[in-house]
Amino acid sequence: MTTIRFIGDVHGKWRRYEKLIRDSSRSIQVGDFGIGFYNPRTETYSRPPFDSMARGDHKFIRGNHDNPQQCSTHPFWIADGACLDDSIFCAGGALSIDKHLRTEGWDWWKDEELCYSEFLKLAEAYEAAKPRVIVSHECPDAVVTHVLSTKNMYKYYIPSITRQFLDNLMYIHKPDLWIHGHWHFDHHTIFDGVEFIGLGELSYVDLEI
Repeated sequence: MTTIRFIGDVHGKWRRYEKLIRDSSRSIQVGDFGIGFYNPRTETYSRPPFDSMARGDHKFIRGNHDNPQQCSTHPFWIADGACLDDSIFCAGGALSIDKHLRTEGWDWWKDEELCYSEFLKLAEAYEAAKPRVIVSHECPDAVVTHVLSTKNMYKYYIPSITRQFLDNLMYIHKPDLWIHGHWHFDHHTIFDGVEFIGLGELSYVDLEI
């Protein structure tokens, strides 16, 4: 077993992220890392602290606020459908409810969610792996509905293929533990026999996996 620090959405706040990995030898960041945001004033793209990440085993999955193309070129990105240590299955992406306020190519990307054929490949890999742990940026739709109801909050009624797909993974195989970000608040919930841990922005939890 090894201790892994799971870190919530970073949103490009690199200095705070560096502090979180300073005393940890291994971490997985759960998306919305902040990869690829374009600043038209400086004509530059956001760049994470790779030097600090290289001092240990520090990686990230893709959120909806990460440029998918740039993620695929980064050595510390965990590809969608990867299964680490034969037990930790990773799935990135999500829907941006504010995409109508964003600029494509600068702070929003039309392939922020995987397409149907990509989800089918992930489902096949997931069924073959039957992992004990899932790390995703988004959360299954049924779990979101349940958790928000316990907090007297409501869900935007905007269909998300990612949430629906993650629902289907629960039917294929129930992991022991599911860790996610995206919703910007912490929660610890048991739903349908699965332990869910949701991480808010720059929240973290250390777990023996």
